[in-house]
Amino acid sequence: MAQTIKVLAIDDEDTVQGIIISFLKRFLGSKDITFDIKNFSDPVQGLFELSSNGNNYQVILLDVRLPKLNGDEIYNSLIHVNPDLLDRVLFITGYAEDLTQRFPDRTLNILPKPFRYDSFCKEFMTILNRK
Repeated sequence: MAQTIKVLAIDDEDTVQGIIISFLKRFLGSKDITFDIKNFSDPVQGLFELSSNGNNYQVILLDVRLPKLNGDEIYNSLIHVNPDLLDRVLFITGYAEDLTQRFPDRTLNILPKPFRYDSFCKEFMTILNRK
């Protein structure tokens, strides 16, 4: 029986969400692993899902610059509400410097946009191997 990886993605760009799904199918399908991904383009809904069901996800993919609520604000909420989720967060962003300035004392998982398949897989596996 194949292992199932649960992924939460919060990104307001449909194109990025499509790329993530394609990469997951290609990567995890080659390892006899299935995935269950829940996508949110609205960061407020994504934060609500994390607050309610965050422990169900092995990997949380998070954009930084989002409408209404930035990814770093979501991350900051997790610091206070559910710090066990922090190691599961992979920021996918073109603004890595925003994160390193906001959280200088934290080791963050960051995948810079634009990203390629190999770098996505490497960062994804880094998070999975922590579990």
